[in-house]
Amino acid sequence: MSSEMSPDFTETSGAERNQDLTQDHQDERQKLRVGEGNEPVSKRQMKKLMKQKQWEEQRELRKQKRKEKRKRKKLERQCQLESNLDGNDRKRARREVVQSTLRLIIDCSFDELMVLKDIKKLHKQIQRCYAENRRALHPVQFYLTSHGGQLKKNMDDNDKGWVNWKDIHIKPEHYSELIKKEDLVYLTSDSPNVLQELDESKAYVIGGLVDHNHHKGFTYKQASDYGIDHAQLPLGNFVKMNSRKVLAVNHVFEIILEYLHTRDWQEAFFTILPQRKGAVPTDKACDSSSQHQQVARTEGGSDSEGDHSRDEPDSLHPKEAHDEENH
Repeated sequence: MSSEMSPDFTETSGAERNQDLTQDHQDERQKLRVGEGNEPVSKRQMKKLMKQKQWEEQRELRKQKRKEKRKRKKLERQCQLESNLDGNDRKRARREVVQSTLRLIIDCSFDELMVLKDIKKLHKQIQRCYAENRRALHPVQFYLTSHGGQLKKNMDDNDKGWVNWKDIHIKPEHYSELIKKEDLVYLTSDSPNVLQELDESKAYVIGGLVDHNHHKGFTYKQASDYGIDHAQLPLGNFVKMNSRKVLAVNHVFEIILEYLHTRDWQEAFFTILPQRKGAVPTDKACDSSSQHQQVARTEGGSDSEGDHSRDEPDSLHPKEAHDEENH
């Protein structure tokens, strides 16, 4: 008997629960109608009123959360202040920066000698110079002269923020119009003069020319024509490279920044020069060369004998020559 009554009882209970929920819902709507002059209330309006009611009920909770947030921020500021006193804050380190009086100029007067691809490369190199000077411990007085033409257009199109750059003098004039001739030194790898020390009262000019050696000696000729002092970095005194001693604009700029920090040319060169240049210290290069010559003498024969021995397989029988080559 009890087993037969069980399903009916379950169905009745579910129906009663649904009826109770519907009744509660209707009662709530009836209350809202009474409160608003018996005007009908839509479901959307009822949801809106319920949310408003919930918002008001949680007002104290929100107030408590805001109070806790203010306390947390106050505690963070206090910890930050203690960090500053300990000298671990980046802003504190920034205050220890010593501005150099040395002026470093990128001469952008070679616009017509470059194609757009090289102009874009020069733009990226200038961006790198600007970033490195901003973070340097001994930043220089940075000048960008003869700024215009393709370079300016490329910067306007791809880097509109350049107009807000700080600690840099961007001028459309030629550098010779801005700085006295006797203060200028043009840095060019073609100069016979080797720079030993940096004179921080001078203005050093870097040619903003990306030409892949199509205009070799052009910057040196221009410096000579203007009657400006010129020099090359003492690269050959400290570094042996697989390639020519022509460096990118940003490499020259960064080497000078590094030298102002360390006062050591060799350390500056090997900190900045990319690995693809195959740079090694000159003393190690000399040791390697002498060891190579010693090995050659030990293995017997001069270079001419070596050339003669390399010709010997030609006189062998074809099969013997093949075996000799494999050996």
